[in-house]
Amino acid sequence: MSIGTFEHNILPIECMWNIVNNSIGESLFLRADYIKVCKQSDPKSNQCILNSVQHLRPKLLHGIPELDVPALEPLRIPMIKFSSGPKAAKFDAELSKMTVSGPGSFIVTDLRADLDNNVFDFKLLLPRLHFEGEYKVDVNILLLPIRGTGKIYGNFSEYRADVHMPGKRIKRGNDEFLRLDKMQLKISIGKSKLQLSNLFDGDEILGAATNRILNDNSKVFLEEINPVLEDTLATLFTDIANKITLKFTYKELFPEK
Repeated sequence: MSIGTFEHNILPIECMWNIVNNSIGESLFLRADYIKVCKQSDPKSNQCILNSVQHLRPKLLHGIPELDVPALEPLRIPMIKFSSGPKAAKFDAELSKMTVSGPGSFIVTDLRADLDNNVFDFKLLLPRLHFEGEYKVDVNILLLPIRGTGKIYGNFSEYRADVHMPGKRIKRGNDEFLRLDKMQLKISIGKSKLQLSNLFDGDEILGAATNRILNDNSKVFLEEINPVLEDTLATLFTDIANKITLKFTYKELFPEK
């Protein structure tokens, strides 16, 4: 008899989990002063969301452990590979162990949000980027063969990007959450300076001449890299965005009134 009474007085495990999960979510939302909500009814919701992203930027720079969001700097890219072109203009390259500083200085210059259809379009300015890593290349630029392995360094400035980010609302229990699909990212090349070490087995004269030619024609090199870089960054940034949006309900992020 006592056992039966005991079972009747226990809340179902699923119900208990919902209570605990909701209380954790509420406390996280209350603690997350870096999240600035934007009302759906706000006639200036575009500006509100833009301001919210800019307000969040310092936190992204160092990471948000409670949301499992890694630090934006230094940005680490394990590997980028690309191969294209016929033999006379072949372009085979592999960049690895890439460390990028500067993405945290991004500026959202324009934003258009369609909250009814869960679509976000915005423009980014990346004032300064610096990267270091390792390279392995076998390319022909202006019929000049460039082959070697070593360290690569780069400084970029005034890079811009157009971003299209669709999403959908998903249900979890009684709550709705915003899950973003993989963003579409289009990068416009700005100013660039590259330095490859150990070209031609460390021949300093040939190496210096090749780096000079490479920088004079850097747009050719970077246009080959761009599609792979865009895809890599789109995957990375979509993952970061979802780690934020899926931690809070849609109504917490975008209350109706």
